[in-house]
Amino acid sequence: MKLQFYHDLLNSTHLFSDTSWPDALLELIEGVLANPGHGNFSNWQSAVNQIPASCTDHATLNASVIEIGHSNELNKQLHDNAVDALHQLHPWRKGPFNFFGTTIDSEWRCERKWNRIRSCLPTLENKTILDVGCGNGYYMLRMLGSGAKTVIGVDPTLLFLAQYYGLTQSLTTPIPSFLLPVAFETLPQQMNEFDIIFSMGVLYHRRDPQEHLQRLFNHTKPGGMIVLETLIIDDPETTSLIPNERYAGMRNVWCVPSPSQVIDWLNNLHFENIQLQNIDITDFSEQRATLWSSNYSLENFLNTSNQNKTIEGYPRPTRAIFTATRSNT
Repeated sequence: MKLQFYHDLLNSTHLFSDTSWPDALLELIEGVLANPGHGNFSNWQSAVNQIPASCTDHATLNASVIEIGHSNELNKQLHDNAVDALHQLHPWRKGPFNFFGTTIDSEWRCERKWNRIRSCLPTLENKTILDVGCGNGYYMLRMLGSGAKTVIGVDPTLLFLAQYYGLTQSLTTPIPSFLLPVAFETLPQQMNEFDIIFSMGVLYHRRDPQEHLQRLFNHTKPGGMIVLETLIIDDPETTSLIPNERYAGMRNVWCVPSPSQVIDWLNNLHFENIQLQNIDITDFSEQRATLWSSNYSLENFLNTSNQNKTIEGYPRPTRAIFTATRSNT
């Protein structure tokens, strides 16, 4: 992945009144790409290099399936090589995408979550947005499709960077969307003027969820909004669930809070206009195994005799969406 990708972002310092952060951020990114610490990174880079660059101006970012390129724009050999390369970037957790006529059927049907979130948001028109734990950028592109001015995503998983870069490098006109392969916790403190910050599927992976919420507060501009989407325990008798080792097959789930617990945390940090917007139980039509993901998905992690329970005996995954604003003072 080329550093020019990030120079384009760092040249957009007009987005922030404090411009002391670009050099620190570029140093972080250079360090990650020089020492990726993952044995498959060179293979992912080779796969990305098989995908044609700057060959289409077609992008549909405001539909359930994000489209890049038309099916007739690549000859058969180029198309087949690109599809083979995309398969080498397996598994595709987030999507779906259509790449020059080939549908990438991801594990998650992310348009369903996006529709729930979008229905409770004000306009994204002309907003500067941060997407924390952005995965391969599906939601970032949907944000652009909804009118955002600039979207910055952070996620340290280098496979997601390869997937995002592999898809978007085919566009002839650069889009104002940048995936940074760094942890949210390493962002320069001066990057603190975002109109909206999204944190989706992150909170329960944090050992200290209140620290995560504090960081969201610190990076949001006064009067700005956070959108928090998380697993919750929907039981009025339970404040939070602390799993023993695993939850629904996942190792690093530290705390699954109740809605009231999340609201208390946000209140303690002096967020305002706190709203619980939605509660939804994840089903097999939204999360399932596909040829583009893996052989295991939600159905493998629910109790076969009682699908209201996980294989560990905990309540089935239920997700909630919260919104809150940072005060103007």
